Amino acid sequence: MSNDFSAYLAELREKLNGVAPVSAEKDINYGHQFTVVRGNEKTVLTAYDGKKGRRLVWGGAESELRSALQNAVEDKPVSFLAQEETVWQGMWAGSDESGKGDFFGPLVVAAVIVDDTTAVKLQAAGVRDCKSLSDKKVLQLEDVIKENVVAFSVLELKPHIYNMRYEQVKASGNNLNQLLGYGHVAALSQVLVQHGECKGALIDQFTQSKAVLNSLKEKFPHMIFKQRPKAESDLAVAAASVLARAKFLRSMEELAPLAGEEELPKGGGELATACAQRIAERLGKAELRKFVKLHFANYQKI
Repeated sequence: MSNDFSAYLAELREKLNGVAPVSAEKDINYGHQFTVVRGNEKTVLTAYDGKKGRRLVWGGAESELRSALQNAVEDKPVSFLAQEETVWQGMWAGSDESGKGDFFGPLVVAAVIVDDTTAVKLQAAGVRDCKSLSDKKVLQLEDVIKENVVAFSVLELKPHIYNMRYEQVKASGNNLNQLLGYGHVAALSQVLVQHGECKGALIDQFTQSKAVLNSLKEKFPHMIFKQRPKAESDLAVAAASVLARAKFLRSMEELAPLAGEEELPKGGGELATACAQRIAERLGKAELRKFVKLHFANYQKI
């Protein structure tokens, strides 16, 4: 295997790991194979380096995981709604969250306002949905976004506060979507109140409920609010996703030494459960509420 191909594989590995950890890899004839598993989704990427040049072959069923990995590897640019819907031309906002599916760490919601000029700058800098970026790239883009956007807001619920708020929401007969809704409304309100000329906001859809839209419309009746799945294709939402992810990553780094761990696992898999078990044995089960989300199934296994 040439040094050049090894460097190419290292770049591929970093991009794949930015979406989900590579679970297995091996050398094959004329190439190398990566396997990525996330929950029930499995994707295989084979990179060939033969006489006819390099090529990539994707294996596994079509899925959100495979789509996200392809976008990351192929560096697909984000197309923002300002180019597609005239209502978004001028100045608009977007919001997204990070940490919702992670047993360890906080829930972070971010909101960003962009205009036509800043959106172009962000796209040129490589800003896109954080799920298609490596963690290293997310942290590199954090300052770029903060320096170029019209306004931004990043709100964090650290685990012990998150657990308290979740218990309150649950006691009132609601669920996690209610808590997420509060976060999106709060983050967007912080930036929109500063810029009344903003046309409106796009929200990454996490529920069929219109509660978030109605709440924002009540506060800002002259603006237009929309929510849709995979809204990260919009530059404002993509930028918000990067800021939320960056804050989540930094918080995980801060929590790790407090838990006596070199690194806290992301996601909600067996590694996360095993890590929480170690912390519980070392610090006591009551201390876990400072590091994990107690309503996750992982907690019930401990």
